[in-house]
This record gives sequence, structure tokens and C-alpha cells, in this order.
Amino acid sequence: MIVGIALLTVAGCDFEPRLSKLEKENRDLKAKASSEKTVADYDLQAKCSKDAKAWFVSNWERDKDTVLLDYTNHYNKALNKCYIWVEYHYSADKNGSWYKDLMLTDVYENVRFGNFSESHLIYSGKVQDPQVVICDMWDKECKTADEYNNFVRPYLSN
Repeated sequence: MIVGIALLTVAGCDFEPRLSKLEKENRDLKAKASSEKTVADYDLQAKCSKDAKAWFVSNWERDKDTVLLDYTNHYNKALNKCYIWVEYHYSADKNGSWYKDLMLTDVYENVRFGNFSESHLIYSGKVQDPQVVICDMWDKECKTADEYNNFVRPYLSN
């Protein structure tokens, strides 16, 4: 009995340093895994950026009526998707009328998720209020640029 208690006491003495060592190893492994995840996330963001630029170049080009043509890309890690948001403004006539188009597309699947188009027309020198021509996101329709931006926001975050 005394020998058993002595063995438990000796074995118990070694428990704290071993536990501390295991806890440190666990922390180190978690830090390494987190670091590797961060590197993987940056790699996916960089790939998305490169592929979105290539998609943009192959699908869009300026012409004489182009006023503004630009894009923003975003890798959404929660959805594991690469999106491109294109903004295109172009002249409609010699009076100064123009259109503004916004489109959200999945770069890899080449699927357009949403469209927004707004006219800025000028008749007889008078500027008309902007009119929404198209506003939809999937099967949801919208009436304003703000509504469209609210539809798009979840895809361009995370």
C-alpha cells in the first residue's frame, strides 16, 4: 500500500511539466495551422484577383462611347467564390445622355448574379431624373441603386 502511494506521488510529480509541455505544443500547432490558413486565404485572394483581371480583359473592352469602365474583384471565403463587380458608363447620344450599368458575376462559373442599369437622359437641354431600367439580383427585382447594392453587399463581403 505504501509502495502504491509512493508510485502515485512520483508519477503525479511528473504530471504538471508534461501537461504544460502538451499545452504549449497544442498552442504552437494551432498557431501554425492558423498561419497556414492565412497563407491559403491570401493565395486564393491572389488567384481570384488574377483570374478576375483576365476575365475582365476577355469580356470587356472600351469603345468610343465608353465614359467609364472599371471592375472590382472579391474572393468570398465563406462561399468559396470569386466575384467581379463591373461598372460601365457609356454615352447614349450626342446630347450628353448616358447610362450606368453595374453587374455582379461569378468569375469561374461565368454566371451573372445581378444587373443594374440606370439612364441619365437629356432632352432639349434638360437633364431628366435618372431612371432605373434594370434592377435584379437572381430572381429578386429592385427599384433603386441602394436596393441593388444591398443585394450585392453579402457577396462582396467576408
